[in-house]
Amino acid sequence: MERRVVITGTGVVSCAGNSTASFWESLVSGRSGIGRVTLFDPTGLPSSAGEVRNFSLPELSPKESRRMARCARFAVGAAGEALREAGLDHSPGKRNGDPFRFGVLFSCGAGGLDAYDQGFEALEARGPNGVSAFFMPKFMPNSASGTVAIRFGLKGPNFAPVSACASSAHAIGEGAWMIRRGDADLMLAGGAEACISRVMVSGFDALTALSRIMPPEEASRPFDRRRAGFVLSEGACALVLEELEHALERGAPILAEVAGYGATCDATHITAPDPSGEGMVYAIRRALAGAGLPPAQVGAVYAHGTGTAANDLVESRVMSSVFGPALPEVRVTAVKSMIGHALAVSAAFAAAAAVRTLSTGVLPPTINCTEPDPACPLNLTREGAVRTDTGAVLVDSLGFGGHNAALILKRWEK
Repeated sequence: MERRVVITGTGVVSCAGNSTASFWESLVSGRSGIGRVTLFDPTGLPSSAGEVRNFSLPELSPKESRRMARCARFAVGAAGEALREAGLDHSPGKRNGDPFRFGVLFSCGAGGLDAYDQGFEALEARGPNGVSAFFMPKFMPNSASGTVAIRFGLKGPNFAPVSACASSAHAIGEGAWMIRRGDADLMLAGGAEACISRVMVSGFDALTALSRIMPPEEASRPFDRRRAGFVLSEGACALVLEELEHALERGAPILAEVAGYGATCDATHITAPDPSGEGMVYAIRRALAGAGLPPAQVGAVYAHGTGTAANDLVESRVMSSVFGPALPEVRVTAVKSMIGHALAVSAAFAAAAAVRTLSTGVLPPTINCTEPDPACPLNLTREGAVRTDTGAVLVDSLGFGGHNAALILKRWEK
């Protein structure tokens, strides 16, 4: 009998709030977390971003904090909240169960960019001897995954899936498969990014991928006729994945079930999605097959919805192919309209929100879509948060490199 995988905890650090509760309240209210860049001088560049504000980890000493990259601190904050919600005490000195049965898959696409900037400045000013011995441990993309494991004593499978904007969808999907095949009983899956830097914004701007629409809270406009690119954001999101019987035995809160997962590659272009969308269609159909569901039983979609011309068109074609005549009945939300695009974290943010949709029956709005693109005929939540009685939600993700990943989350039923 295949082991079932459930979600027993979530944790969020974001521009929309530094807890799952505050993040969800912002989304349901249709409140944008996007503002003007303050982390560097954006002169000459798009000046909107989803920066994390008022974040602190009082449990860390100043020395510990200095030795962690900004993305790793975000990861520790999100992971700690997820573990607490799951009823797991993994504070230093306390361990629950066999630590080798609890793993971590935590994505980070950009790594510790703050450490890179500091290291480069030190190299230029003082030469090679000026670069800190902590540069590499802070800069490497797996620093968040490793730091979370060290902080909470998790000794199971551990690595950082890196597949651009699909990264945390892969982390959740592969983490679920590790549990299904018996490699672990629990996996902490998600992602962290602290990618709002001058060089990162310059790079995306060179691709003409970023929105310059003002004011900042109106810059992200998924599926709108006037969309002009995405808005970069940062943060972290963690989900505790757990084998069902393990969760039941310890009386854990069961929030949702990871029912299906599919992954493919377009293999056509390093940055542009395949216009046909066939890779994403195949990934979604694999996820549906794994969940044992026909498309008609999925009543809500958390779209990738970046607000770029190419992504929104392809994603709309994908939804038309998957759902066919039932497409008008499927409610679609694009939460990047409120929280921007956090790269490797984006799918985890959507998954954490989807968990709340399944438990509350509420689907957040898609803000700023005031003139829907007729080439994107989706049933968008433009009019505010809506009620839904769906028992299954699709989260789809696309990433540079042609990476596609799809997750089907279900309301848990015995």
